[in-house]
Amino acid sequence: MKRLLLISLVSLILFSCKSYHGPVEHKENYTQGTFTVTNNYFATIGEEHIFRAHIQAFKKELSGLLVVKRMDEQLHRVVLTSDFGNTLFDFSIYKDQPYTVNYVMPDLDKKIILNFLAKDFSYLVEDTYTLNAKAVEKNTTVYSGKYKKKKTFVVVNQQEEVTEVIAASARKPKIFFVYTKEKGAVIEHKNFPIRIDLTPVGN
Repeated sequence: MKRLLLISLVSLILFSCKSYHGPVEHKENYTQGTFTVTNNYFATIGEEHIFRAHIQAFKKELSGLLVVKRMDEQLHRVVLTSDFGNTLFDFSIYKDQPYTVNYVMPDLDKKIILNFLAKDFSYLVEDTYTLNAKAVEKNTTVYSGKYKKKKTFVVVNQQEEVTEVIAASARKPKIFFVYTKEKGAVIEHKNFPIRIDLTPVGN
């Protein structure tokens, strides 16, 4: 009994200490270097994207129309309105500086919620990643490196489109950003009850 308990304990320690290397079978598959990955999804200045949004954040649940627009090289505007046209939140997401809250409804005006939402959208709209490792597996290429101080993996398909971005700690994935074939997107946290589903309107 003691021996079985010891084996289980050692296995647990070894598993918990294992580093996370993204959606790649072996970390040795990565080639080191400097790689620039472009995500064109929200890259065009002046282009407006409209989504039917469903947001679950902690005990809050929101639905409405989400508008994402790139204003210039440094700024994206992200606005969620209700079906009746009322603004629920309005963020300015900058490339190299903290986000700005232009407006938020009182029920959402909590720092923890605002931080999560703004950081999620900053990942979602990022157009350029400079990463330091690359692995080619099956029909995808996976790039690995640091973005906004987090371990980050960017998955690119054969058409050179970004299909997934993963923000992770050293040992496990934290947030998945999935870009769908229908030009929608999903953001899902693994450690917190947060999920954002974006379905394009008019496509």
